[in-house]
Amino acid sequence: MGKLGKKARKFAKKNLQSVEKRNRKLKPFFKKKFAKRNERHQVGDEEKKKVEQQPKKRCQEEEFQDISIDAVFSKDDDEVLRDCDSDSDGYLDEDSAVVNGTEGEIGDAEMSMQSKESLSELKKQKKKLAKLNEKLVDEADSNIMKHKVLSGSVLSTCCDLVDEKQSVQALISLLNWYRAACHYGHEPSGIPRPDIYYDIEDSETFAKVMIFVLQKADHTFRSILGLSDSSTKEKILKLKNNPKWDSLKPLVKSFVRSTLHLVKQAADLEIIVFALTQLRVSIVFLAAFPDLLKKLIKISVHLWVTGEETLSQQAFLILKDISMVFNSECFDTCLINMYKAFLHDCDIPKANSEQRLPFLRDSLVELCSQDMQKSYTKASVSITQLAKLLKMALTTKNKEAVEKIHSGQYTNCVDLWVNFIAANVQDCDLQPLLYTIVQVINGVAQLIIGPRYLLLRVKCIQWLNHLSRTSGIFIPIASLVLDMLEYKTTNDGEKQEQKLEAVSTVKVRN
Repeated sequence: MGKLGKKARKFAKKNLQSVEKRNRKLKPFFKKKFAKRNERHQVGDEEKKKVEQQPKKRCQEEEFQDISIDAVFSKDDDEVLRDCDSDSDGYLDEDSAVVNGTEGEIGDAEMSMQSKESLSELKKQKKKLAKLNEKLVDEADSNIMKHKVLSGSVLSTCCDLVDEKQSVQALISLLNWYRAACHYGHEPSGIPRPDIYYDIEDSETFAKVMIFVLQKADHTFRSILGLSDSSTKEKILKLKNNPKWDSLKPLVKSFVRSTLHLVKQAADLEIIVFALTQLRVSIVFLAAFPDLLKKLIKISVHLWVTGEETLSQQAFLILKDISMVFNSECFDTCLINMYKAFLHDCDIPKANSEQRLPFLRDSLVELCSQDMQKSYTKASVSITQLAKLLKMALTTKNKEAVEKIHSGQYTNCVDLWVNFIAANVQDCDLQPLLYTIVQVINGVAQLIIGPRYLLLRVKCIQWLNHLSRTSGIFIPIASLVLDMLEYKTTNDGEKQEQKLEAVSTVKVRN
């Protein structure tokens, strides 16, 4: 009976309707209970993943913001052209000991070379110049200010003294009037010589004094110092112990300052080009004036980027000569600031960009080719930055990153280094740069495929062909060309995919 009772109870628990009904009620309850526990664990895991992913996204965004195409510029390089001295240093003192000392040095040199008759003639010319200077004083304003007016006759006399006798006193007078002409209309305040007012009689005299000083100043400086036209910066630096240079240094500085102010402020294109052409001859003297040299680089870079064709070419010749004369000191400064200005100009749409950007690019390539060792380092850093930006765009597919890859700044930077490598790959070992830039170009071409970016893909194919032709290395481009044929644009601007079915036939002759 006992065993039968146990079996009956077991059977009842399993098969009676009341028990089954109870089990049906409890079963969903336990399922929900366990499901909630599982959901809690899943939610916790998802929150942890989100917390872990947020720092990663922030790091990626910060890395993208830190990557810049112009990363070749350090802070020191970027600020190197900002600390320039003021535009004006005032007029030269015509009655100071500087003039007397200079005349004494010239007199001592002439004692050994000229006869007594030539010295007496020189004294007569000095007296004549002194009388002319006395006539320049305006008696009406003598109690307040000395008013010196340059007339045609006075200008002719001063020019003759400078041409024939290399008179320093006449040269000082001409430089003061030249300074007044260069600052005409925008004379800064705080002039060191407020007691003298330099004026020019008419426009004809105004033009003559500017042309004469620009054409004759450099030759006169070299004649007084005994320098040839091929003198180097080392010879200029050796003049520090020469008393003639100590006396002539303020004159050279005044001429360069006034000319730089004229180039910076003049509105007439021909005047600026003429002044730059004449100043280019005197670049070697800037070895003694590093601040003025920095200022000339800054002005020339600005004119190279923004000026018209003739002005831009002349400004580039100035920069090229500076980088050659002051090789180690100024090559980096010229290259970095020209590169930065080039990238900035690429972001500004202009009407003549198609003609202008190739000239700027070719100018940079020509400058880079002067010093391959330094240019290789800059190119390597710049191309590495291009690769980092491309990698970020490929991994994140961020809209901002993709737009930056297709920006004019990025594409023109790639174009610059492609032409630099193509111009020098035969003469220098540029294989690492060639390999990296080819990978970058392939990545740009495959970043986004579609009719919107067909022009960029065509440009990538042209770059690869150019590199392959100049380097003699086979670079495959067939896949890029065939991918372009898979897309076409309808009249409504819709993109339709069209499969390419290439059929080839082979004819075999018996």
